Parts: sequence; C-alpha cells; structure tokens
Amino acid sequence: MRRKREALVGLFTAMREKKVDEDIIDLLMLINSIRGVHTTSSCSGRVGILEEPALGAKPLARWLLKRHGTITFEEAKESLRLAREGMLFLKSQPPIFHVVAENLRIAKRLHEIGLASGFKYTTFKAVKGERVLVEINGTEYLTSPLGRDGKVFVSDEALALNVEVANEMLTRSKGRLPRLHSAFEHLQDELGEDELFYEIKRSF
Repeated sequence: MRRKREALVGLFTAMREKKVDEDIIDLLMLINSIRGVHTTSSCSGRVGILEEPALGAKPLARWLLKRHGTITFEEAKESLRLAREGMLFLKSQPPIFHVVAENLRIAKRLHEIGLASGFKYTTFKAVKGERVLVEINGTEYLTSPLGRDGKVFVSDEALALNVEVANEMLTRSKGRLPRLHSAFEHLQDELGEDELFYEIKRSF
C-alpha cells in the first residue's frame, strides 16, 4: 500500500509537471487504477539521435534529437550539426512499461498480457518479497551508428533510409498500445479497481 501510494504521488506529480508522455497517460491511469498493480518508470517509445562520449557511457550521453513520435530527415540532419564528441547513433525504441504486481499470481497475468499484446520482450525483472516487477517491452529496437566526434560518416541517402526504418519500427510498436489497453481493461474487470488510486487522483 505504501509503495503504491508513493508511486501514484510520483506519477501525478510528473503529470502535473508535463513529464509523462501524453500518448500513454490514459493507459497509465488504467493500469494504476487496478487493485494490486502500479507502474514505475514507463515510456511511450521514441526515435532520436544520441551522442555518447564513450561506448556504454549512458550517464554522459546527450540526445541531439528526441521525439516520442516520428522524426523527419531534415530534423535528423539538422541535429547532427550539434555533434561534438563521441559516437553518434540513430535510435528507435519501443514503448516500455515497468509494472509492479503485489504477488506472483498477478505478475504472471501481467506477463501473459504483455506477450499476448505483442510485446515479445516482456520479462520478470525483479522480485522483492511478494512483489514482482514485470517489464512489458517490445522487440522493435534500432541502433544505427552515424558518425564520430562531430563527423557524419553516412550519406544523405543512408540517413534517410535509417530515419524511415526507425519511424516505421516506432509506429509499428505503438500500434500495439490499443491491444495492451484492452487487455488491462479486462484485468481491471478481473481484479477490481483500487480506491487508493482515486483517493490520490482527487488530491491532485
């Protein structure tokens, strides 16, 4: 109860500060309204260009361009002018949801929902006592190197192709969100609604 309360306060605070991806707000509200379930960090999927000072140095990496929707060739090309140091990558990442279940039985249902909705990388990520963290994740990941230390090594034609593929992968993965939403509606019918969610929602 305490952990879900803290998670809900964090979610509603982030929503107030416009830090939650708009196209998954309704889905996050639905998931968190279900008894025995709450979300932690989640993302609606994104496409962008990332500069990493060194391979694997994610804390020091910076997005030259990031969208939770599709990008254009012109946006990609213009963002590359900002490159300074390190490897340049075009990245496409699918929607991802971290959902905590209060017991293993519910966690198994979350796992089933993720897989049945087309998110084939859905896995059990952590277990603490009775609680289980399930990551609902898709397969549509793209990481394409574009250059290094401010220099772009791909032609315009190659960049345009990369952008096209990245956009297509994001669009395809986002297309599974309605199916996921419907599956969680059925889970809500199965487990019931959580009054705590509405209590916290009213306070915001």
